[in-house]
Amino acid sequence: MLPTTADNGARLAAILPSGIAAVARGLATTLPEELRYADADSLPALRSFVMIVVDGLGSANLAARAGHAPALARLPRKRIETVAPSTTGAALTTLLTGRLPGEHGLIGYRIRHPELGLVTTLRDWQGIGDPRAWQHATPLLTHASSIGARAVAIGRPAHATGGLTEAILAGAEYLGGQRIEDRFALASRVLREQTPAIVYLYIDELDKAGHEHGWQGEQWGRRLEQFDASLEGFLRSLPGDVGIAITADHGMVDVAPHQQIMLEADPALLDGVAAIGGEPRFRSLYLHEGVDAEAISRAWQEAEGSRAWVGTRAELIANGSFGPVRPGVEERLGDVLIAARKQVAYYTSTEDPRVLTMVGQHGSFTDEERGVPLALGGALVGTRFAAAVQATANSRSPH
Repeated sequence: MLPTTADNGARLAAILPSGIAAVARGLATTLPEELRYADADSLPALRSFVMIVVDGLGSANLAARAGHAPALARLPRKRIETVAPSTTGAALTTLLTGRLPGEHGLIGYRIRHPELGLVTTLRDWQGIGDPRAWQHATPLLTHASSIGARAVAIGRPAHATGGLTEAILAGAEYLGGQRIEDRFALASRVLREQTPAIVYLYIDELDKAGHEHGWQGEQWGRRLEQFDASLEGFLRSLPGDVGIAITADHGMVDVAPHQQIMLEADPALLDGVAAIGGEPRFRSLYLHEGVDAEAISRAWQEAEGSRAWVGTRAELIANGSFGPVRPGVEERLGDVLIAARKQVAYYTSTEDPRVLTMVGQHGSFTDEERGVPLALGGALVGTRFAAAVQATANSRSPH
């Protein structure tokens, strides 16, 4: 049986629209037509809004290691769900466009391009041409100027350019800071200026440490402490009319080497498979033309049992896993999808050797991977912001 989820990332998609609407309310300006679905009546009036995205900080990961993050643990927070697949390219695009993967099109990690074949949504943008033709949704930060606010994106200097940056951060001024502390200092400087601001602040150190050493490792804990210390200082210096929302793109599970499964172990299961995409916790099987996807799905389901959720692309789309799916996006996914249910990961013999050394993994539907925090700070503490996010998500969900 395929998994069911609470909202398939709808609340994640509603965070930035809600923050922009709160600033519009504070500035007494009219929201652009594209954002009028936001539940503005429940929102506080803000001068500026900051969305902090901590890559790889799942709700379960944070709860287990909250002792490393006392400042974050003190903030009011709730668990929400990220998108499917629970992978960075899909989730960041949802956070910055307000649309689910079936709408924005970056519907996984390694997906099929009609001319280029399998490409990753994080890195492989060469040859795509117009990034906005591959990523279909309008980046939300393009709307900041229409309400009288400055749009600022803050991350590593290395992320200042590139296909994904162009596709999801259009309309924003990019400020690069190498260390976590540098990025928070840049955000503080922006907020002390007179111009109202919509700020996106991206922290990827925990994700890197998790992939290399596991989220249960000492290195991950140190990175969480580094983030938390910077957050605490940032909150202390925050102007009183600035709201902060802290969330993540996905959580993590640790996979040991003996839990790695080779997809070619039973060659008969790959009969009819033309290519394998996705990532180790969410595999996409692209079939030769004319091959019966349901038969392949049944064979994998029987082979994997409770170790994985297996279904056809058509079944997961009908299940609402990716939200509404616009024309042309469906074909980017494989015909059969394998999502790890147990603490395992699926590999191919042609895998990049570096991938085989990764400990922390994500991409599937488990609670650990799908659950992410929504923590509120600054002027959002004690407000109905979380309720407004829920209402905005409900307004965008199909009925």
